[in-house]
Amino acid sequence: MKAIVMNEVLNKFPIMHSIGSTKIENEQQFIDAEKYYTKNGYIVFKPIFFGLDKNDKRLSMYTDMCTQKLNMCDVVCVVTEHIGESTRKRIEQAMESGKEIIYFNLERNKQYD
Repeated sequence: MKAIVMNEVLNKFPIMHSIGSTKIENEQQFIDAEKYYTKNGYIVFKPIFFGLDKNDKRLSMYTDMCTQKLNMCDVVCVVTEHIGESTRKRIEQAMESGKEIIYFNLERNKQYD
């Protein structure tokens, strides 16, 4: 029964995975994108760790989780202007799997809010 209910929810709202530079100074951009798209009917997956140490022993797990989020989503939203190696890789994965890719700009999107 729960699987049916969850399936109905997942089919009702598109799922978005927000990606970009997770430096601590970019956290607000992710929050702004999440607020904007949630208000517009999206379920949003966003990073929860910002400024993560590249030597963190859980980095591999976080990378795998990001890949799984990407596989589950309908849309990928590039939130930050800086596109590093990791973000570029995610964009390529999204393109290869036919995901829609959106580039978020708060000022531009506010006019449609």
